[in-house]
Amino acid sequence: MRYFSNRFLIRFTDMVIFEKVLDAHGTRKWTGVAVAIAMAFVGLGNQVATASTAASDGSTNRAFVDPLDAPALMRTSVAGRPIMSVVGAGRRLVAAGMRGLIAISDDGGKTWTQASVPVQSDLLALSFPTNLEGWAVGHDGVVLHSGDGGATWSRQLDGRVAARSLSAIYQQKVAAGDQSVQPYLDQLNLNYKSGPTLPFVSVAFENARMGFAVGSFGMIVATEDGGKTWQPYLDRIDDPQFLHLNSIQYIEGNLYIAAEKGTVFKFDRQSGRFVAATTGYPGSFFGIVGNAKVLLAYGLRGTVYRSTDSGTTWTPTNVPMHGAITGAAYLPQRRAFVLVTSAGEIATGDEMGDNFQSQVVGNPTVFTAVHDMGDSAVALSGLDGTRILALH
Repeated sequence: MRYFSNRFLIRFTDMVIFEKVLDAHGTRKWTGVAVAIAMAFVGLGNQVATASTAASDGSTNRAFVDPLDAPALMRTSVAGRPIMSVVGAGRRLVAAGMRGLIAISDDGGKTWTQASVPVQSDLLALSFPTNLEGWAVGHDGVVLHSGDGGATWSRQLDGRVAARSLSAIYQQKVAAGDQSVQPYLDQLNLNYKSGPTLPFVSVAFENARMGFAVGSFGMIVATEDGGKTWQPYLDRIDDPQFLHLNSIQYIEGNLYIAAEKGTVFKFDRQSGRFVAATTGYPGSFFGIVGNAKVLLAYGLRGTVYRSTDSGTTWTPTNVPMHGAITGAAYLPQRRAFVLVTSAGEIATGDEMGDNFQSQVVGNPTVFTAVHDMGDSAVALSGLDGTRILALH
């Protein structure tokens, strides 16, 4: 089972909940526990999609329109809708979620205004390197850009375009005699064999020109011109198994990718390649966070691994959490880390990523991301929308 038709499901199964193992033929299979969890999320995803469709047009029987061919529906209210990511653009908050929803708040999350978005694809991640310039990525290989702090968005890339343009780059190299890129061309063709649905699940821009987006089955692209053009990077990462690349983050001037099979990649600026480091964790890392002293990579069942040498070596650390950790942030003013899970848990630890303590959560939900608001407050995103929480 390579892809799911339910777009909502992919983020929490393929990217967040499922553990993958390889059979003797190198094909990904799902464990029994993962399948059980998946079935629960299939129902949840269908309920979300059905409710959203019914609310928008009063019917679930209309002809299917590809999410790439229709702008996001403008809602009378965005409160309570599933949100997958929340970040800051200066003092503004920007949130992204299901069916092309992007919303902005200029009053600290009290009220939200929906942005103009050209697609209905589910959006999973955001990056704002400046107050005005921002990018959003999601299903159908979508990459969106905003130049006005998230109020309006335009499409820079999608799976249809990528299937042609990215493959063409490798095809030209093979035709010129560079056979070393043939495996990467083959993987791109395999990734797009079922159409343009392959998602980008994370995006990171260092500035308004240089950025990366990553996703399933080893997908990674880069731009050096603010997204006007994109280059495949499958040949510039030490990932021969084409692992799922679940999160890409700039931390203290370094660029890291958290991936499956306990792998963390670090970008070597001198060679222009992502170099792999193994941690000893057999499962998937869903994200990475850090400060000048420590890095934390996090995954299933409250798993956290620490590195105090910029990602060279890693050791496990204990946290009082049992769900899959889906988001994390470092809070400079508080000198603390905060972690959130798909089970509605929140915990905070010290600046060394240790001594974590649980936080009291009113009305817990499936949390998807957390953003530092300053003054011991954080913005949380989840399946019931966004909320602001004052930490104890």
